[in-house]
Amino acid sequence: MDTVEVQPNGQELVNQLQVFHDRSGKLTLDEVRLLPFELLDSTSTPQAGKTVHWVRVALRNTSNYEQERYLYAGDWSKVELYMHQTDGSLEVRQTGQLLPVRERDVPQSKPYMRIKLMPRSHTSLYLRLQGDINLYKPQSLSLQLHTPEQIVKANNNRLLVQGIFMGIILVMALYNLVLFFSVRDRSYLYYVLALLGTGLYFMFYHGFALEFLWPDYPYWNAHSFAFIVTFNGLFRLLFTRSYLGTKQSLPLWDRLLLLLALLYALPVAMGLLSYFTPLDLLQACVDLIGIIGGCVLIVMLLVGVASLRQGYRPALYFLIANVFFVVGALLFILKETHLLPNNTVTVYAAQVGMVAQVVLFSLGLAYRLNTVTSELAAKVLEKERLEREKEVERKRLIEQQKKELEIMVANRTAALRLKTQELNQTVGQLKASEHKLRRLNQLKDRFFSIISHDIRTPLATLDSFLNILLNYSEKMKPEQMQKLANHTQVSVRNLQALLENLLQWAASHTSSDQAMQFKPEPLMLQDIVQRNIMLLQDTADAKQLQWQIQVSDRIQVFADANMLDFIIRNLLHNAIKFSKPQGEIKLSAKATGIRFAEIAVEDTGVGMAADKVKSLFMADQPTATTKGTSNEKGTGLGLLLCRQFVELCGGSIRVQSVEGKGSCFWFTVPLVPSKTDRNPKRELEEEIC
Repeated sequence: MDTVEVQPNGQELVNQLQVFHDRSGKLTLDEVRLLPFELLDSTSTPQAGKTVHWVRVALRNTSNYEQERYLYAGDWSKVELYMHQTDGSLEVRQTGQLLPVRERDVPQSKPYMRIKLMPRSHTSLYLRLQGDINLYKPQSLSLQLHTPEQIVKANNNRLLVQGIFMGIILVMALYNLVLFFSVRDRSYLYYVLALLGTGLYFMFYHGFALEFLWPDYPYWNAHSFAFIVTFNGLFRLLFTRSYLGTKQSLPLWDRLLLLLALLYALPVAMGLLSYFTPLDLLQACVDLIGIIGGCVLIVMLLVGVASLRQGYRPALYFLIANVFFVVGALLFILKETHLLPNNTVTVYAAQVGMVAQVVLFSLGLAYRLNTVTSELAAKVLEKERLEREKEVERKRLIEQQKKELEIMVANRTAALRLKTQELNQTVGQLKASEHKLRRLNQLKDRFFSIISHDIRTPLATLDSFLNILLNYSEKMKPEQMQKLANHTQVSVRNLQALLENLLQWAASHTSSDQAMQFKPEPLMLQDIVQRNIMLLQDTADAKQLQWQIQVSDRIQVFADANMLDFIIRNLLHNAIKFSKPQGEIKLSAKATGIRFAEIAVEDTGVGMAADKVKSLFMADQPTATTKGTSNEKGTGLGLLLCRQFVELCGGSIRVQSVEGKGSCFWFTVPLVPSKTDRNPKRELEEEIC
């Protein structure tokens, strides 16, 4: 194997290379070394597919000092370097476009490998070149040896040129973004996004995206251009439509721009398929993007010409700016599609054109802003003039309408005043009717409550007597039968008397007068007490209760007989209800002065708590009732009616109770006035009112 002498200023190795094409891609170094290599045919193109290319070359350092070189074999997916030193040692290095940056021999976007040549030494190099995707499979095989100084200089030039370019892009993007927030014109926003897309693409192209944005994702870096270029192209089209107003002024060109925007969906789909599936569509995607991009640039020029022909002055800046950029971008696209050589002009033509476009576009946007501002100012002045004329006419109409409204309001006010009077009268009548109906409804409820309250006990007693007669008459003696029959007869008569009193009372309350009327008359209090004791005697006997009656036969009261009957009967019934078996009930009456008699009903029953006593006469409707000592039930209305009847008769009622010891109810009713009074009934009624 012939050796190649290393030159001091770098060199390119082509004719000195020996190659072996491993079509299986599985041979190891030891296997390949035993196979025959052949000289490289520099005119041939590496075959497509997964073929691995082995390159062999021997380097000779004839100098007396160590030399360091950076070896560049092209943008292959993966490159492995095996170096055999004269001392027999083997050194292995690797790099490649599909390796993360930190795993490369030289950690940067360009796939360099560092080799050191000992003084007066021969070094055999074996390179394994693997192209997993067509994008990273160079058109020819060659090796380049660069000195460290050359690499540092190239990298510094890259940083300087691209730094200036990216600085211009960012400054102009920020400038136009400020304009967008100032005037809210979407053209500026689209232009800012197009500028960012252009900057991002050249960051990708010159390796900054891989080095700074996603160094650990080289496979994504290979596919990202499909999305970056699409992003850039879409916003250039949107900027063209918005800046030139093609939707209104050039509808046919506007449809063509929209069609080109839709075509960008094809490279995006190809990029996604290539990224997520085994299909290798990247090289085809590059060619398609180049075709669409070329069409976009040409159409942008033609649309600018058409808009300028219609007299739209800002289109002149758009057209001149695009001429520079289109020329540079077409040179770059032809270089990327391998139709032009890769040199300084084709590499930087697009960026130079982009800088010229940015400057001219900024002038065009400023001119457009001034034009739009002037038009807006003229529109504002015209609008203010029209507003002043409208304001004068509006004031005249307001004055006229004001006079008409004053006349209308006066007429309506008079009519409303009349209607208000009528409504007030109607409301008064409705309130009176409502009050009358409410009182009648209350009267009905009280009447039925009294009937259900007072008739239950005699009926229960009568039912008990009849039950005894039906079930035990054969076992009873004649004298027992006679006694029970007498009791039954008394109970029936008492029930009949009660019903007559209730019916008479109800009849007295069916008057059309809203107030509850009563008919006071002189009454012997002892007779009323005895009548009600006889009525409740059987109920008291059931609990073996004892009566203690202290009523003078000389006390004569002036009250409604039915109401007084109800009051005494209800208080006695409650005393029986809450008395314990074999207890005692005391009823006493005495005159308090010359005008009132005080009647007291006292029992030795269960009594009531203090809070119950306070609320006993407070509610207009009955509250929850307490069962008696024999589980007797009640409506809870009796005491409320007692209070009402006592007050109608002109007296008052009060209660005193101790829980567990019994209760005492007092109420007063007027005494019969002396004979010297001419009209005692009217005097009592006036006093009650």
